[in-house]
Amino acid sequence: MDLEIAPSNVNNVRLKLKRPAERGILIEPEQGLFTKLQS
Repeated sequence: MDLEIAPSNVNNVRLKLKRPAERGILIEPEQGLFTKLQS
């Protein structure tokens, strides 16, 4: 993602990734680490 590394940007990206993780599109094997679910 083409964003400056700043605490507010990092938190915004994490929140945006939590939604697909809740829907089963992504998985979060460790806190703050997201990956695409293999199909």
